[in-house]
Amino acid sequence: MFTLGHLIWLLAILVLVVASLILTKKFKCARTNVELVVVILLIFLKVVHLAVSMKELPDGGMVLHQTQLSFHLCSIQIYLVVISKFIKKENLKNTLKSFMVPCMIIGATLALLIPTEGVDPSNLRVWQYMLIHGVLVYYGFYLMIIEKVDLSLKVYFRNLALLVIITLLAMFMNSVLEQYGTNFLFLRQPPMPNLPILNLNNGWYIYFISLMTIAVILVGIVHLPFIINKSRKQRK
Repeated sequence: MFTLGHLIWLLAILVLVVASLILTKKFKCARTNVELVVVILLIFLKVVHLAVSMKELPDGGMVLHQTQLSFHLCSIQIYLVVISKFIKKENLKNTLKSFMVPCMIIGATLALLIPTEGVDPSNLRVWQYMLIHGVLVYYGFYLMIIEKVDLSLKVYFRNLALLVIITLLAMFMNSVLEQYGTNFLFLRQPPMPNLPILNLNNGWYIYFISLMTIAVILVGIVHLPFIINKSRKQRK
């Protein structure tokens, strides 16, 4: 974490995200085209993930490793991106996009800062991990800055409610697949050892409360500028 190799990855992803946002805005890329490119990239990178995450069974054949099932927050966003691209109901589409913004910006950024797959450039899984989270960060900022989705106070509480539902689902899946060591949403244990605050030094309950508190605060930070801006407009 924050080794030279890690910092190089972070710089490379930062350049790609910023450059992509600048070019998207400069050339006024159509929303449908941006959505399509993001969907294609995410699906391709997810297929790569599935391909390198198979495990061979003792009696022959292969299955996807249980710890690599798509119940992490960023993996769920991939489904939501695809759904939001093809559904026709605008209200549902806008709800999904408003939810994706904080999840992508916060979740994918934290994934890049805490590289659970390592940073070895000779490992295909590392390339897939870094690039797919980079695409999610880009799309999160695209929805926030260029498409300007709703991030009002009402949406903030709605997003928290959706996060609670996803948390309960992930906790259920961790319990069902406990024998395989799954750790979806990192509810079972921290993503990496020796992290500040997010550790088991004071027991799991304190860790869980800390994790949920940080999530509420970070989502609030994403929403806060838009909540303040809307409040100022209403006063005028």
